[in-house]
Amino acid sequence: MKVFLLLSALLVRAAIALPGPAITKRSNTSLPVAFACEALSLAFKAETFYPGSVNYTSENEHFWTPTDYSAPACVFTPKTQFQISAALLIFETFQANFAVRGGGHMPIPGYANIDGGILVGLTDLNQITLSSDKSYVSVGPGRRWEEVYDFLEPYGLVALGGRVGIVGVPGLLLGGGISFYSNQYGFASDNVIAFEVVLASGLVVEATSTSYADLFWALKGGGNSFGIVTRFDLLTYTSPTICAGIGEYPSTEKTAFLSAVANFGQYGDADAKAAVIPSIFMLASLNTTVYTSALFYDGTECNQPALVNFTSLPAIANSYGPTTLATYVSGTDALIADGTRQVFQVISSIADASALEIVHDTFVEMVTANIYGVAGLQASVAFQPVTKNFIQQGINKGGNPQGVDITKAPYFWMVENFSWTDPADDALINAFAVNVTSVLEAKLTAAGQQAQFKYMNDAGYGQEIFQNYGAGNLAKLQAIRTKYDPQGIFTYLMPGGWKVATA
Repeated sequence: MKVFLLLSALLVRAAIALPGPAITKRSNTSLPVAFACEALSLAFKAETFYPGSVNYTSENEHFWTPTDYSAPACVFTPKTQFQISAALLIFETFQANFAVRGGGHMPIPGYANIDGGILVGLTDLNQITLSSDKSYVSVGPGRRWEEVYDFLEPYGLVALGGRVGIVGVPGLLLGGGISFYSNQYGFASDNVIAFEVVLASGLVVEATSTSYADLFWALKGGGNSFGIVTRFDLLTYTSPTICAGIGEYPSTEKTAFLSAVANFGQYGDADAKAAVIPSIFMLASLNTTVYTSALFYDGTECNQPALVNFTSLPAIANSYGPTTLATYVSGTDALIADGTRQVFQVISSIADASALEIVHDTFVEMVTANIYGVAGLQASVAFQPVTKNFIQQGINKGGNPQGVDITKAPYFWMVENFSWTDPADDALINAFAVNVTSVLEAKLTAAGQQAQFKYMNDAGYGQEIFQNYGAGNLAKLQAIRTKYDPQGIFTYLMPGGWKVATA
């Protein structure tokens, strides 16, 4: 009864806009969290779970990698945006720390889960509907991209999203999101036309280019500092059949492979329907390095000049051919080392052949010398070409917080990925990932090849993100954060992720 009275009082306070208590940065305290869990359990018994229950375990382990498994005091799985509103008022009242998890693909411990706090799992906010004119699809944050593509396939439509099926919808979009279609249409977030958001006050609003326009802009790459998004309205595009697949090439093809990557980086604008994800892939257990590339073309004719430098390489294996986006991404799950421990680091460079040589040679040498003996080690660098047209599309759609400098494009946005099996190796791998990145950046800077922007969705713990956005955009994001979350609920009570206020 006390909890329901408390909730009533909180809702009244929110309605008359009385200020709440100031929130300061603080460590997690068990008593406030215990009170908040109890309040959630009494108000929303069917949605609140404690350690030892099946639902608690499944939500806590709803992650791509066990590096994210934590020990939340309780788990809350809201079914409506209004349950989230009530939960936020509880968290503020008790000053209880919490985390929010969408698809569960973020590999940084503590960024989408929490020890001793409350995990808000968005699993049940899983609506997906197509507008009557089929121009946009509305997707809940509990969805993963393979589910979105499966839903749209019977209509011959796609939406811009992840290039791997198990990636979650909300994390990718709030970080910007690179898509196979980005060369044509920009970031995935540039193609969101509305965000339904629960603000820190508990108010549910719809942010568009004309309503809450500042919030709309901030959410197109500004991360999780502004609210909890409960619906994304995404533009759809006709693309019933594509050409896609993965080519794998032997280590003897290093020169030709890097030449193909450099050529695509320089001339990727020549055909905006083409996309590639070339990678160096080191398999320690087999003592081998191979080269791979995802190959993509938005069309039915697969023999394309834009991809010929890759398709003409002698291949160990090559699955490139006619398919659909849904079919292609369903096959990627088996290629992603699900269940292994993971860490990312991101680097950016000018799209130049010399940058590729620096990164390739330094990465291979350092991995071989320092961590090659780690059990189950797989180490890779993926080179993601970013064209002028990619960046221009975002500008055409009203701009975004990333504010990438188009005058210096094209770029390579590179992600280093390390996977391994033994938790005893966590400290070694994490330290190495930071060190090799530092060395690579120093060499790229010395060669005049370093680029400023760092893509959030591929970044590692401690890497600066918002500091590398376009001029003035960090200050603008901070002002918007203060406007919509003056008490700092999504900064201090929800500490996971990159925060604009503390950048």
